[in-house]
Amino acid sequence: MDQQTRQTFITLMQTQLWDRAAIAAYQAQLLERLCRHARDHVPFYRDRLKPLFGKDDVFDINSWKSVPVLTREEAWQNREALQADSVPAVMEPLMAGNTTGSTGTPLPFRRTALSRTMAEAQLARALAWRKLGVLNPIAISKAVTGDAAGREYQPGESIPITDGPVTYVDFFLPPAGQAAHLRQIAPRLIITYPHVALSWIEAGYAFGGVHAVVLTGEACTPETRARIAAVFPGHIVELYSASEAGPIAVEGPDSLFNVCEENVFLESPASGFSQQRPQPVIITPFYGYGTPLIRYAPGDYAIFARAPDKATPALRRLDRIVGRVRNMFRRRDGTAFWPNLSGVKMMAIAPHTHRQLIQEDYDRFVMRAVFDTPPAPEQVEAIRRHVAEVVGAGDIAVEAVDRIDDGRGTGKAYENFICRVA
Repeated sequence: MDQQTRQTFITLMQTQLWDRAAIAAYQAQLLERLCRHARDHVPFYRDRLKPLFGKDDVFDINSWKSVPVLTREEAWQNREALQADSVPAVMEPLMAGNTTGSTGTPLPFRRTALSRTMAEAQLARALAWRKLGVLNPIAISKAVTGDAAGREYQPGESIPITDGPVTYVDFFLPPAGQAAHLRQIAPRLIITYPHVALSWIEAGYAFGGVHAVVLTGEACTPETRARIAAVFPGHIVELYSASEAGPIAVEGPDSLFNVCEENVFLESPASGFSQQRPQPVIITPFYGYGTPLIRYAPGDYAIFARAPDKATPALRRLDRIVGRVRNMFRRRDGTAFWPNLSGVKMMAIAPHTHRQLIQEDYDRFVMRAVFDTPPAPEQVEAIRRHVAEVVGAGDIAVEAVDRIDDGRGTGKAYENFICRVA
C-alpha cells in the first residue's frame, strides 16, 4: 500500500463514522466537481447537464433527477463523446479499459489514478472490518484483472506474472494448473470470480495459508458460497464492483453489503420501496473523470436494506445484488475451462448490444446475439471462427435474436455463459 492509498484508507475509516447528513453533503460537493468537469470537457454532457446549473451558474443538487439516466446501451452508442478531452492533473495517469459488464454490452472507458487508489483503499477497509491488515502476497485471477483493465490476452501470448506483492494466476491454464500455481505463490489474499474459485476446489486446491478470499465480478449464489466455505474456513468477502466504476458495495461483517459511499453515488429507491423487490442500480462514480458516467445504469439490480450498521452509520446497506452469472464450460474429460471470449473482437466483427454463449454439448456451442443490424454471412463465419478458437470445438451456431431473457428485475441473474452439459 503506497502513501496515497494509506492516507485514503485512514480517511475512509473516519468518513464511515459520519452521520447521513454529513456524508450526503460531502457527496454533493464531489458531484458538483464532477459535473462541472463533465459539462466543460466531455461533449456528451455539454447540454445534458444544463438542468443542474441555474442562475449565476449555481449547482442545484435538487435538480439531480432532471438529468436522464444513462443506460449501458446509450453509453456504448456515445462512447466517443463520453471521453473527456482533458482531466485534472491529480487524476492522471489514465488507464484504458473495456468491459462487457452485466448486460453483455461492451463499453470502453478510461480509469483515473484516483479511482484506482480509492478501489485499493476500499478493499483495505473491508479487511480492517475483519481485523485484518495488509495481506501479502496476493494472488489475483487474471480473468479479474483482464475484466478490470480491459486487457484481453490470447492463448500463447506473453503476459505479466507479478506486480509488486501481486501475482497473477493465468486463467488460460486448466484449473489444476492454476491450483498448482497458487500453491507456489502461497498467497494470504486471493481475489477471483466465485466460479473460478469453485474450479480450483474441484482441482483439489484447499486454500492453505490463505487468510481472505475476495469474490467479485459476478453474483455469488448461496450455494456457491457454501461450497467455497466448506473448504476454506477463513474470511470470504463479496465485492460488488464494476470495471468502469470501481467498488460499489462490499460485504460487511454482518454479511450485508456496505455501500462505498466515498467512491460512488448510489441512488436510493423511491420512498416506500419494497425490501423484497430488486431495484435498478443507478450510480455516479465520483472519480470517473476520464469517462464520466453520470446517473449510469450498469444493468444490475439490488435489494436495499433499511438501515446502516451502527458501527458505520455513514454507509447505507444492500441485502444482496442481483447481477450476472458466469459459468465454466466442460470438456469430455470432465475438466472445466474459462470461455475467454473477446468482447472487443466480437464487436469489431458485428456490432451488437447483448450476447450469450451456450454450451449445448461437449462439441456444440450456440452464440446468441442482439445485433445492431442483421449480420452478413462473412460476419457470421468470423464469429464462428472466433468462438471455435476460444472453445476448441467445431460445431458453432450463431443465432440473431431480438432479445435475451434477463430476469434480474425479479431477483434472478443474467447469464453471459450457460453450460448445459450435465
